[in-house]
Amino acid sequence: MKMQAELAGAGQMNEPRKWRGRFIAKILTFAVVLALWPLGGGGSALAEPPPPPDAFYDRPERLASFERGEIIRSREVAVNAMQSLPINVQAWQLLYRTSDADGAPDAAVTTVMVPRGVSQPRALLSYQAATDSTLRVCGPSYSLVHGAPIDITNPVGPVTLAAPAAETLLAAAGLAEGWVVAMPDHGSLDDRFLTPHQPGYAVLDGIRAVTNFHPVGLAGPATPTALWGYSGGAIASSWAIEEHPNYAPELNIRGAAFGAPERDLEASLRSSNRSLLAGLIPIALASIGKDAPEFMAEMNRYLTPQGRDIVARTRNHCAAQNVLNNLWFDYELHLNTPIDEILANPVIRREIAARGITGRAPTVPTYIHNGVSEEVAPIVGTDKLVESYCRGGAPVTYRREDFPQNPPREIFTTHGFIAVSGSPGAFRWLQERLADPSSAPPAGCDIQTLPSTLLEPGVPETVVPSFVDNFFAIVGGQAIGAGG
Repeated sequence: MKMQAELAGAGQMNEPRKWRGRFIAKILTFAVVLALWPLGGGGSALAEPPPPPDAFYDRPERLASFERGEIIRSREVAVNAMQSLPINVQAWQLLYRTSDADGAPDAAVTTVMVPRGVSQPRALLSYQAATDSTLRVCGPSYSLVHGAPIDITNPVGPVTLAAPAAETLLAAAGLAEGWVVAMPDHGSLDDRFLTPHQPGYAVLDGIRAVTNFHPVGLAGPATPTALWGYSGGAIASSWAIEEHPNYAPELNIRGAAFGAPERDLEASLRSSNRSLLAGLIPIALASIGKDAPEFMAEMNRYLTPQGRDIVARTRNHCAAQNVLNNLWFDYELHLNTPIDEILANPVIRREIAARGITGRAPTVPTYIHNGVSEEVAPIVGTDKLVESYCRGGAPVTYRREDFPQNPPREIFTTHGFIAVSGSPGAFRWLQERLADPSSAPPAGCDIQTLPSTLLEPGVPETVVPSFVDNFFAIVGGQAIGAGG
């Protein structure tokens, strides 16, 4: 098969110059450490805490009477990056109607940012954050507005905030282009994670809501739109482009760029065990259990008492705290049955398969990047996803980043590293997709293995400096994108 030949031949590349690799590693590993460092304390309660009271999130009594994507209510807000740096933009939050995994009426919130001084925004960027949690306080709508005190007092203990506010530094790249940027709570009001179908619906209905929200000045469904995300945000983005042809075909999605989409959960489970980020494993089990109590009942048969306790505790924290609480997690120490037997359980097998590769090909031009030595989203799983998309005729640009991993995986995270190193290349591709909305979309599949997308044309000399400029603009309180 042509796709397999391309993947096999993609590794026949020259090794990068050693000095360049070491330099990039030092800079980006430092950035990853900052992104993952805990922002608050522990807490020991096992029950998932209720969300802080806020009537804005309340479902209306007649939710079914709203159309999908219709705005239920809105409010103007002030937003922050890195939990405490005010972003000089206009911003609103929209509560809108969407659908749950079964297609029943649901609701979600998206946070919309508009550059000051831009009279007519050209496009919309929907940035899906890697929330990786089942708590409202971990999602963009809450953390971007309220920031991150050391901890939040609630009836069952402190809860740490984390990733979405840091990812706003990436989303701000869209503001610098003069685009409107939206960050949806793609887990909807029930704060789901790893749920099949539902995050795609939430993203698409969020786009519908934003493009029809008059204060931002967009052109309705015809607005040129792009999707972007990594890891958990890539999962939501991948579901969105798969649901797009049937659920929201009227939306003018010009491209979707995402990295490390964990759409092969069995491969992720086996690969990430005992790695630096292995704490994502109990998060995944708890999240699937929230969707499917019968899954959790079966898992509890196989988990030791300590294992059940660890999984339950993840529903009391955000992703960064969960990872740091469970560094180098080893499921073999917390199971009473071999993993192969557990994965053969029909209920467990069914729920994992429901979150896997569907065989549906998107019509949206798609850019996917993944580390060859990736431990959380192993390359074999992403290769399968790309092969499925290409087999269905989807236009895919796939970059397999073969950055040399000298330190052992127990102390180095390819997943966290490429979250930083792969972002400029992904954004460069989105710039090209939205630069000329009348241009013909790319066709076919372009698959390459290379040392790093940081070295691709236009990335080191234009995109990377612009990311740095945006950071200092936010720190300095300057308006971003006013000249866009």
